[in-house]
Amino acid sequence: MTRHPRTPALIILVTAFAIGTVYVVASAQIQKHRKQTGDHTLEALARRITEEGKRPAGVSADAWRAYADALMNAKQFDQAAKAYKEVIALKPDDRKSKFQCGLALAQANAADDFYNYQKELVYGEAKLAVDLFDAPEAQKYLKDDRFASLAKEAKNQAMD
Repeated sequence: MTRHPRTPALIILVTAFAIGTVYVVASAQIQKHRKQTGDHTLEALARRITEEGKRPAGVSADAWRAYADALMNAKQFDQAAKAYKEVIALKPDDRKSKFQCGLALAQANAADDFYNYQKELVYGEAKLAVDLFDAPEAQKYLKDDRFASLAKEAKNQAMD
């Protein structure tokens, strides 16, 4: 009868047990965190918007942003753009929401709305307009002459 060393098998068994234990503990922590932060599904966020809309203070910018982000993830770009515009109305200096709104308009294939939005940005926040034109989602619009000239104007304005 041949005797085989048991140490490598024992090391593999202990390692597998340790990895399994870490996985189970981490999974439990993630589930606990999700329960604490609440449900972030699109339906839950829509309910949150409705509930906050009934309050005298209205819907918070954070609720609109979470809803807009969920809409972007669900690829409902036209609705996401509307939600980001609500955030911008409440927080006019929120550059991230302005950028995301532009991306949503670009991805919604709303050329006229995207053009008008970019036109406002060119003369208000040219650097942000340049950043939006540099985004991969907006590249298809640069083939159109009106977008190409607007992108050129954005770069000129950003240099000033």
